Amino acid sequence: MSHCSLASHHLHDVQQFTANEVHARLTAAIEQCRLRGARFTPLRQQIYELILQAERPVGAYDLITQLQQARLQDNDHEHRNKNVAPPTVYRSLEFLLGEGLIHQLTSINAYVPCCHPRAEHAAAFLICEQCQRVQECSSLPVQEMMSFAEQDVGFLVNHSVIELSGRCQACQ
Repeated sequence: MSHCSLASHHLHDVQQFTANEVHARLTAAIEQCRLRGARFTPLRQQIYELILQAERPVGAYDLITQLQQARLQDNDHEHRNKNVAPPTVYRSLEFLLGEGLIHQLTSINAYVPCCHPRAEHAAAFLICEQCQRVQECSSLPVQEMMSFAEQDVGFLVNHSVIELSGRCQACQ
């Protein structure tokens, strides 16, 4: 995990999870949803796991393709022949966003896991245009910008996504 030089800045790669970390995050998400009384269906779990395992931000249609391929390999013939409906996948993504488990990167229309699930936080995303690496930066300046909007200007923020596109340290 990378960190900014200042202690108040935290920079995390969002697509660098080991198999054990994927399992731990999935288990934690299942427990979080159980405690909140939210239905974490098998499809929602499968989509979350695919996003955690992805090496790059993943789009909805990429997820649909992966789910369809998984169903084709399924030994259960009844399950194998069922199509994956895009509206179902989009509803699952909305659920995962609502639970704070993933983020949507609107500039590239893709999804990434949240580095700090369960913690309400504002974050900025640094998106490399060359290698597609995404880093989540939870820092004091990001929090200050949100506080300024709400406290100084009286603007109630419902949702924010701050995205910065450019070239990462490795691609410069």
